[in-house]
Amino acid sequence: MNPPSPWKKPSEVMQIHKIKKRKKALQERMKQPSNLNTTEPSGSSKGTVDLDFSRILNGDKRKNPFSKNNHELTKKVKLEESSNIDESNDKTLFALLKLQLPSIEKPPVELDTEKLTTFSNILQKFTADHTVETQHIPSKKYKKLSIDWALKTKLRLMSPRPFPWSTKLKASEEASGITGFVRCLDTSSSSTLDTSPRARFHQTCLYWQHPHLPWLNLFPRASGRVAATSFMATNDEVKQALLTEWTESFRSLFQLVRARHCPYFYVCANTFTVLFRAAGLCGAPEPCALLVPSTRGLRQTLRQEDVEFTMPLRPDIKKCLNRSDEDRKNTSHDSCYDTMDCAGADDDDADEDADELLSQMGLETEQIKKISNAQARVAAGLERGVDSAHESLVLVRGSDAQALFNFLLNCRSLASSSGPLAAVPPTLLAPTAFHGGTLQSLKMRENVILSDSKKYYSIEVRGPILPTAVHALLEVARSSCGSSFSATLAHHQPTLAFCWASPGITQDEISKENENHFAKAFNKENLSDCGISEQLLAHFCSPDPSVVRPLDSVKYNLEDDTYTW
Repeated sequence: MNPPSPWKKPSEVMQIHKIKKRKKALQERMKQPSNLNTTEPSGSSKGTVDLDFSRILNGDKRKNPFSKNNHELTKKVKLEESSNIDESNDKTLFALLKLQLPSIEKPPVELDTEKLTTFSNILQKFTADHTVETQHIPSKKYKKLSIDWALKTKLRLMSPRPFPWSTKLKASEEASGITGFVRCLDTSSSSTLDTSPRARFHQTCLYWQHPHLPWLNLFPRASGRVAATSFMATNDEVKQALLTEWTESFRSLFQLVRARHCPYFYVCANTFTVLFRAAGLCGAPEPCALLVPSTRGLRQTLRQEDVEFTMPLRPDIKKCLNRSDEDRKNTSHDSCYDTMDCAGADDDDADEDADELLSQMGLETEQIKKISNAQARVAAGLERGVDSAHESLVLVRGSDAQALFNFLLNCRSLASSSGPLAAVPPTLLAPTAFHGGTLQSLKMRENVILSDSKKYYSIEVRGPILPTAVHALLEVARSSCGSSFSATLAHHQPTLAFCWASPGITQDEISKENENHFAKAFNKENLSDCGISEQLLAHFCSPDPSVVRPLDSVKYNLEDDTYTW
């Protein structure tokens, strides 16, 4: 065997170093008890521990360090030590002053804790304000429903009691409902017809439509959906027959509105919807038409056809008005320029006036052209900014409603050339009979819903629900349900603009100085044969702008016979 090498490896050297270090720490730990046995005055050393066991052998009890008496003794010791401070020092004087403060008798200061800025106080104040606000704002109750000109696609009624019309219709009930609707009779007071709730409910679910193609869903129109083109688009005879029948039906409806024998009707095209209203509704002295949504191209076409219109939902700066030459001459240059810039109307006379004014200011022809082009770009951008939005609603009044009717009657692009609705003219919806109209009924479905261990009965009505049908349905439910109920409505979203624009239109009619009060007074009487009951007609002819409001959900309270929404 070879003798061990005298050289050490680094790992062995470090191991020896660690062993020596542990030995030194052990020696210091063994020396510590002898040093701790020496008694030192209290407070002189904080790191020492008293290991004197003589008091335990003598039977003395250990002092509780958490005792209240010990705490008072330590306070006395500190006071005695502080009394031995040198009085000639400034610190001593300050200490003496602090010691004398508890001995001075002062009246206790009452702190107003409510005024302190604490988290609890702030939270209590916020909750208190919130509860006060909720208590002082009770839900408004109304005796009559508001008028909502938006078309509905679905209406759901819910009640804790079963509805009286949920069973299958009898032959007499169905016949009475159809007869009452076609003849515009009030079956609630009629003595010859069936006045049961089922017959009245069936009467409220009826409406008139043209065209009616059972294999196609003509409301709501879905022009953006890609699908195969129907066979009608390739057959010229079918296309011409559909167009001819639709033209006669459209003309019949418009004449009924002009004669005030039909209160309103809707024209549902693929890209827009038009609402024609008779004179007298919402206090308007003349018939009007609302079209939404519109595009820049459509509005430009209306200007070219001399159809004057306004856009009431646009902001005041961007309000569009296609004026006649006489109106434009009576307005100032500034207002004309604002109208041109906002509406983008390319009127030649207005452009010439603007060019003459700029040339008189000393501008050259090239600069004038640059300014005109910049204004045209800005106007085009503003026009495109509201395209296909609610702000693009177009309002036509009086004789211009006839011009809009002629434009729609002769417009060949109303029917799409491709898709499932190719060659199908727009859908006409009305509450009264017209030439070529087909009598249709809303689809009804019954359900039973369990919510919070409570049983509710539900009836869902689907289809194009007209504004007067909403009032009629809820009136039948109010008179025959015998309990409180709620109704939720689904809107055809583009037609919500009809409801939002109506208050502003009514306000404009009221503020006109040349308003014909006599014509307004006789409008209600002239509409007496339009197919609406007297109470509902008086409500629809009200000029109050607050009467028109969209309805999303309605609750009927049986206790006080009121509606809340």
